[in-house]
Amino acid sequence: MKSRTSSRLPALAILSLLSTLALAKAEDVVKWPNLKKLDDVAERCEALSDRKDIPGLRKVAAAAKEAAVAVEKDKVPANAKDKERVKTLQADLKSLSDALGDPAKQDGDELLDILGGIHPVVEQLMEASGMPHVHEEQPKKETSAKP
Repeated sequence: MKSRTSSRLPALAILSLLSTLALAKAEDVVKWPNLKKLDDVAERCEALSDRKDIPGLRKVAAAAKEAAVAVEKDKVPANAKDKERVKTLQADLKSLSDALGDPAKQDGDELLDILGGIHPVVEQLMEASGMPHVHEEQPKKETSAKP
C-alpha cells in the first residue's frame, strides 16, 4: 500500500521545478527603470506629435529630455540581449536629445520630428535589451451605442 507522502513527492518535485524556472525566467527579464520612465514620456510625445500639438510638445519637452539623458547615461543592463545594439541606440537617443534646444523657441516642425522620434528609438532599445514593452494603460475599447 502506498503512503500519501510518496504519491505527493512527484507533485512537489514538479512544483519545485516550476518555481525554480519561474524565478530564473524573472531574473532574465531586463529591468531598466529609466527606460520605462522614458517610454512613458516618449509615448506621450508620440501621441502629441501625431496630433501636431506643438504647445503640448513644448510642455513635455523638458521631461522628455531629462528622461532621455538618464537613459543615455545608464550602463547597459548586464543581462541585456544585444549590448552592442543597445549602445548604438543610446547614441541615437543622445543625438535626438542634443537636438532638443529651448522648446519655447525651437521651430515647431523640428520639435515634432525630434520628440516624435524618441518613442521608436525607445521601442528598439527595449527590444535590443530584452525588456518587455508593455504600457500600463492600454487603450480602452470604444463602445458604440446601439440604436
